[in-house]
Amino acid sequence: MTLNIMPKKILIIEDERGLAEMYKLKFEKEGYIVLIAGDGESGIKIAREELPDLVLLDIVMPGLDGFDVLRTLRSDYRTENLKIFVFSNLGQDDEIERGLQEGADKYLIKANLTPGQLLQKIEEAFLADQMEGKKDNKPVVSKNNFKDLKQEVKADAAKILLIEDENDIITMYDLCLNREGYNVDIARNGAWGLKLAREKSYDLIVMDMVMPAMSGLELLKKLKAESLHQNIPILVVSNSAQDKDIEEAKAEGATDYLLKASLTPANLIKEIKKYLR
Repeated sequence: MTLNIMPKKILIIEDERGLAEMYKLKFEKEGYIVLIAGDGESGIKIAREELPDLVLLDIVMPGLDGFDVLRTLRSDYRTENLKIFVFSNLGQDDEIERGLQEGADKYLIKANLTPGQLLQKIEEAFLADQMEGKKDNKPVVSKNNFKDLKQEVKADAAKILLIEDENDIITMYDLCLNREGYNVDIARNGAWGLKLAREKSYDLIVMDMVMPAMSGLELLKKLKAESLHQNIPILVVSNSAQDKDIEEAKAEGATDYLLKASLTPANLIKEIKKYLR
């Protein structure tokens, strides 16, 4: 969906190349022109040269961080009126407030939004500008009512083992599970996941299928072969939607098989609660 005859231009300033490319593909599919900068300095340079309709800005980056980039862009007459959305995993109230005070139009938390939901936020902002007849988009500082993303969890709360190798997926799931009051342990490959599962007692396991050290299928076989894990719900979260892969995972003991592409944090929690009643 495009909102103008002339396509809008989006600049993504993000040091995680894989994540930036994922959003680039998503936005280009909807008709946007997308530019990527892998660090703050190149992001400022591109913003000055290209004057994008929107800057999507990460905070934690090598060299200049997102707050430095915000200050620089807002103090330059060429870029002071650009629409800038901070898009970060930093979600403490003081971090959000700082971002807004430095000049961000919006402060969005990565863990709270799927690519589709992020796209919707962007399109809503462009549409609002069109309806108001705006040509220049000056920042509006208004603090959203965000809670701390990380919180203390009761020692006797349900324990979940998350086995996943993608950093952004780990962060998103870890945060959403924490906010629901679950204790979460993280293993970044199948072999480490098996080790933790043997050492500790878990109420539920969430795992990927494609991982280093040990594949998800091999891990499923080993877990379900041991009596300790036979009654533990195992939710597979994978990018593969092939019937063969789904059937194979369930045959090896997966309790359920969920597709990453359509799985929001809220839906993950809903699925987990089904098995932790």
